[in-house]
Amino acid sequence: MMPDPAPITSLSWAEIGNLLHHMWYYFALIIAFGALTLTSMAIIPSLISTNALPKSTNLLRFSIFITGLGFLALALVVLGSIIEMAELLDKIYDRYWI
Repeated sequence: MMPDPAPITSLSWAEIGNLLHHMWYYFALIIAFGALTLTSMAIIPSLISTNALPKSTNLLRFSIFITGLGFLALALVVLGSIIEMAELLDKIYDRYWI
């Protein structure tokens, strides 16, 4: 027979809230990384090749891509903190696989 889960204290609820906030931050950072990468690698070159944008806009691609990589690095840091915070679940419920 399996033991009952530990009761969830107010401190645990606060940690769960922080975990959920970090998950939303991670989601937003990954979406921003994807949008910036798509813009710098696909949209800008396509618009330049059709002469919808001037060729000088091509200089902007590198800085947009580097900004996207910055968002990716920040997302990986947030992912590391999410993994660290997820240990809270082990305090509440000792089995991950039911």
